[in-house]
Amino acid sequence: MDVNVAVGVCVAAGGVMGYVKKKSIPSLLAGGLSGAGLVACGVMSYFKSAASLSALLLMMMGPNFVKSGKVMPAGMVTVLSTGSLLYNVWKLA
Repeated sequence: MDVNVAVGVCVAAGGVMGYVKKKSIPSLLAGGLSGAGLVACGVMSYFKSAASLSALLLMMMGPNFVKSGKVMPAGMVTVLSTGSLLYNVWKLA
């Protein structure tokens, strides 16, 4: 299984979890759409698109993690998107 598929499933599951716990529709939409995008990129081996999506997630959630220090969800998404970004850049090299 491709790393992007695994990360995408985790991100999408996080969006669903945010909706279930806090009734957050933005979490559901952002997590679901970005997770689905990463899964699609992993299935179709679109490493450049996956790298872009991972970078976007990192730019959105990284500062939130630094500011809040909360591991969930900002820290987890920061770690996952950093790993995914590094993997996709490696695959593109």
